[in-house]
This record gives sequence, C-alpha cells and structure tokens, in this order.
Amino acid sequence: MLQERHSEEGQPAVPLSTREDVAQQAHAHEAWREEFPYPWNEDEIVTRRDTLRFLLAGSGALFLATSVLAILGHIPTSANVQAVPIAKEGELGENEWKVFSFPDQYAQGILIHLPKLGLVAYSDVCTHLSCAVVYQGNGKLHCPCHDGFFDAATGNVLAGPPTRPLPLIQLAVHDGTIYAVKEVLR
Repeated sequence: MLQERHSEEGQPAVPLSTREDVAQQAHAHEAWREEFPYPWNEDEIVTRRDTLRFLLAGSGALFLATSVLAILGHIPTSANVQAVPIAKEGELGENEWKVFSFPDQYAQGILIHLPKLGLVAYSDVCTHLSCAVVYQGNGKLHCPCHDGFFDAATGNVLAGPPTRPLPLIQLAVHDGTIYAVKEVLR
C-alpha cells in the first residue's frame, strides 16, 4: 500500500515507501553483495578530502625534490679542482690551438696562442646548445652547430644565437709547463 504525505502549503504530495518497497530494496542489495562478498567494514571509501590530501602531499614532495636539486645545482663543483697540466711553453706557435681536458676527462677546454696577446683558454662548450667550438685562425672561435662566433681574445659573443660569453679558464705557468687552474663563468 502506497501512502502519501501531504504538505501544508499547497506543495504536491510525496509518496512514502512501504514496507514491501524497503524489503525489495534490501533484497536487491543482498543480491549484489552475493556477487561481491566483501564486508562493509573492509570497504574503503575515498573522499574528496582524501584525494585532496594525496594531491597536496604529492605536490609538496615534488616541490621539495625540485628545490633540493636546484640548490645542489648551484653548489660550485670546481672548488676542489687541482691545476691540470695542459701544454709545455713554446709548444704552440702563433694562431695554433689545442684542445685539453679540464677540470676532468668529461669536460674540455681550448688553449689558443693569439698573436700579440699570448695564450688564452676557454671552455670549448658553446653557451648556446653545448656544441664544441673550434678556433678558425682569424681571431674567432666558431660553433658549427648553429653558426655562432666568439671573439678569441675575450670570449665574448660576436654573432649567432649564443647570448653569453665562453667561460674563461685561468692559466698558470710553472717550470715550463702551462696549467689550467680555474674555470670562471661570466
């Protein structure tokens, strides 16, 4: 039997559930439970709040990890670099150049004997996209990847896409040997 509840202010009547309807819904609920026999107390309900907490925790962890990596990237690595012998005095004639490893076997520099200026050394890694630069003999260093040019006397950009000068490598001479001492970013 269907019962109706009437509202007081002219609202439409709302049907009330009968006992048979409730029993039928309970039986349908139990049939579903037979197909998936997990007790209610083992069900985990993920709420919006739990999802938000998970997303905030993940975002915080990602922020922390990138912050640590950014800080580690700014720690100078050349603090413990020792002077590396790269050539003997008089080994290079005017406008001759030589590639050498500095500060380790994975990084290289270029030593150039310039007319009237003597020896200069730079990192041979282009500041645009890290291609190796070569000396052309006309006072210019050339990056063949994207046609960048640097002044061999100063390391400054002359043309092309690079926007920063080449890092300078400080030199020292001791007992007839030329040493690469320190890389100076500019």
